[in-house]
Amino acid sequence: MRRLTAVLAAALAATSLLPASALAESALADSALADSALADSTRSRESAAATGASAKTAGGKATKGKTTKGKATSGKATFYRLRSEGGNCSYPSPPAGDLYVALSPAEYRAARACGGYLTVTGPKGSVRVKVVDQCPECPAGHIDLSRKAFARVADPGEGMVGVTYSPAANPKLGKPLSFRVKEGSSQWWLALLVIDHGNPLASVEVKTAGGAWRKLARADYNYWITESGAGRGPFAVRVTDTRGHRVTTNGVRLAPATVQRTTTKMY
Repeated sequence: MRRLTAVLAAALAATSLLPASALAESALADSALADSALADSTRSRESAAATGASAKTAGGKATKGKTTKGKATSGKATFYRLRSEGGNCSYPSPPAGDLYVALSPAEYRAARACGGYLTVTGPKGSVRVKVVDQCPECPAGHIDLSRKAFARVADPGEGMVGVTYSPAANPKLGKPLSFRVKEGSSQWWLALLVIDHGNPLASVEVKTAGGAWRKLARADYNYWITESGAGRGPFAVRVTDTRGHRVTTNGVRLAPATVQRTTTKMY
């Protein structure tokens, strides 16, 4: 059963069509999307207190309902809990500190937002969160935070609050790049996940010794794929982000389901 959104729950509560006891159960698990299509992301709402909550405004210059590069978006935030790995972006685990966010399809943009960070400001303060997931039922301007991140910007008892949020440029990570080769990859088909890059990615390329660079296509579950494969490896991988940083790392092995850590940082 799909979960009942906070907005619909609030409307039903206001018209006395939804008992308070049922409301507490309205925030359960969202069904996982198929890994081969949109990636597995089982999501569940934690806050039944979202009902009847009026969104409080957060200060700052904003563009309502849409994200413009370098500008803040004025919208609303709720919270949920990841129940399976790292959401639609396919990361092996949630980020350290459990500070993450799911975006509407319009802002998720078929995984183009994955791995980037947002600075979110609400009534209590600000928090930086990593984009790891998609919120299929959220309209543009509605972000779904982890409970821990929500608590940084508002009282979780509010359930839903007004916020502003904007992309964080060149966030400090303290970690080098990691790569994960997807299960089923072979010399004839390759899917590669890039981890800990900071800014959203613009392109990923691979080559083997003596070969030419081959561009990979991004899937909407955040793996980068070459349908014809790239050989047996090991590979050199060239990664370019949306801020113009480009790095190359060598020695990435054709080793499915293994996170391969490197010493290469994006910036």
